[in-house]
Amino acid sequence: MEKTYIIDNILETYKKNTEGIFCSKGAGYWSNLDKNENDDFVKYLQDASSAKEALMEKYPQYDDIAFSPKREAGLELLELKGDEICVDYGCMWGALTIALAKRTRFVLGIDQTLQSLIFLKKRIEDENLKNIDLLCEDLKRMPVFKEKFDIAVVNGVLEWIPEEGKIEIKQYYGKKVKKNYFRNPQDVQTDFLKKAFSNLKTGGKLYLAIENRYDFKMFFGGKDPHVNLLLVSILPRKMANFISMRKLGRPYVNWLYSFSALKNILKDIGFSKVDLYCCFPDYRFPEFISPYDHKLEGFEPTLSLRDKDGKINAKRIVAKIIIEKFLFKYLKIKFFAPSIIAIAKKGQQTP
Repeated sequence: MEKTYIIDNILETYKKNTEGIFCSKGAGYWSNLDKNENDDFVKYLQDASSAKEALMEKYPQYDDIAFSPKREAGLELLELKGDEICVDYGCMWGALTIALAKRTRFVLGIDQTLQSLIFLKKRIEDENLKNIDLLCEDLKRMPVFKEKFDIAVVNGVLEWIPEEGKIEIKQYYGKKVKKNYFRNPQDVQTDFLKKAFSNLKTGGKLYLAIENRYDFKMFFGGKDPHVNLLLVSILPRKMANFISMRKLGRPYVNWLYSFSALKNILKDIGFSKVDLYCCFPDYRFPEFISPYDHKLEGFEPTLSLRDKDGKINAKRIVAKIIIEKFLFKYLKIKFFAPSIIAIAKKGQQTP
């Protein structure tokens, strides 16, 4: 498939680096790897036979994040035809970028972390794909691609949009890092979504995946997956801020939403149709996806009984066999599903 430059001259305002990635001087950093680790990893990539081999050799714990086929299961909800022009906002290591490129005409992957894009570029070369461009840019400061895309993907990104500065997850997750923020997190998220809306063609679709604010695990000792604190996602925002300031020295800005709140935000932005889906065990590795307005027919518990070290975990046994099975298989209470996938369509605007 030949690469199709459908972005007019917008990308040409950026300089390409030696890897062929369009780069902004104002891009930031967000990664599971510390910057020094990432710089060393990029050097290692140069001599590796493939991106997968390099990741398995250096950081095998992240293999599923980059390469698991489960990552792309939710894309089926888009009912792709094959001729779509797509953008993947916050594409990171390309789990969905690659999957989209194999299903559509063209994909623009945007991420603020250059090292992540260099890894993705290696993946693209490994797959011999010709229909992907990469842009290193802060999503809050990216240019306007007005009505250029048929599909926009925001996968596990919206909750991070209010963050500022360098984020090295291992140095940030649950760690005391003092920061100041000057805007309401929802306003920042909404501004980003408005730009994503503007960038879609009429009839275009947004794929948005995010954790549910009221994920059932948060009521039973689960910690917020962004800051490693108890209860902050489900508490009133002021209380969450108070806890976060006391524990981490910064306010809680990784705002999540309920099904109805997220739908209202998307509707207010201008999307004419918003379909919501429950996602289990989470949006990253979806095994069971069900429309929110349907019963959870055929649901079976999806939580693993083993922790990250592969050991049977008593809490997980209780969560899976008792709580998850009771809430969703028998009571079918979708409000507490772990994750949300929203498919939002941009309709014809009325004058």
